[in-house]
Amino acid sequence: MGYFAALGYKLYVKAGTTSSTNPTASTGMTLVGNLSDCPIQGNSDTTDVIDYSSTQGFKKSVVTGMAYTLPSTMNLDLNDAAYAILKDAFLNATTKTVEWYRESPEMSSTGNPEYHSGVAFVTDFQESVAAGQVATVSFTLTGYGAPSWVAETNA
Repeated sequence: MGYFAALGYKLYVKAGTTSSTNPTASTGMTLVGNLSDCPIQGNSDTTDVIDYSSTQGFKKSVVTGMAYTLPSTMNLDLNDAAYAILKDAFLNATTKTVEWYRESPEMSSTGNPEYHSGVAFVTDFQESVAAGQVATVSFTLTGYGAPSWVAETNA
């Protein structure tokens, strides 16, 4: 089993539209500098079904929809080009999306790390500038369509 510290993850973004497709590489994208958290959170909508074959009245749940978000945090750098892309996408959320590509640290030496990617709206954007603290930006990427996932290749 290979546990590792959550270091070395990279998030890349690029301005997009609802016609954008999921990126397959970080080429031409902008690295989000000073990223401190970028989880991928998925959820499913379900509908409970009971029919005549239900054993002792137990329900069966059917998945009727899926969604994902990336609630992320970065240390604020006003000169970070990715910060500008994210803020612009938030301020113009009715017409702009971002293409995103999150690369995991490579656990082998093949040069083919795991990655997730997708197209999303920036639905939350908060700049925290508390006195005496490091200024941060929290933002949420809310998926537009299904994300992609490619496993690390170890051969």
